[in-house]
Amino acid sequence: MKQITFASRHHQLTNTRVWTADSQWLVFDVRPSGASFTGETIERVNVHTGAVETIYRAQQGAHVGVVTVHPTKDAYVFIHGPEHPDESWRYDFHHRRGVVSFQGECRNLDAMDITAPYTAGALRGGSHVHVYSPDGQLVSFTYTIT
Repeated sequence: MKQITFASRHHQLTNTRVWTADSQWLVFDVRPSGASFTGETIERVNVHTGAVETIYRAQQGAHVGVVTVHPTKDAYVFIHGPEHPDESWRYDFHHRRGVVSFQGECRNLDAMDITAPYTAGALRGGSHVHVYSPDGQLVSFTYTIT
């Protein structure tokens, strides 16, 4: 066993699928403490060299975390809180969404409407713990309704 990170910050690993397909990298989010969801970056560390790379940096006051890896390519899925948060629209279980980061681009994984009129097929709350299927074709997640 060896330690691979030494920075004085919290490296939060998800409890599944944190290894890249080539087994060279571990992915994590960075939080001031483990109990808060206030991380702004999704990162990875090379387990041989200790090199750290930022995969995604949140913008406009949003927070990100709970990252997992695609089983065959460098794609990452994680939860993303709302941009421009305020008193009525801030990070909460039902105000988060899944996003996929691949080749430097980030896109929404799910659609969400929490007020009427509802879009057919859109979620009514927030998703969490997104995990690719073994063949990488599907994503499972938990779901919280307001």
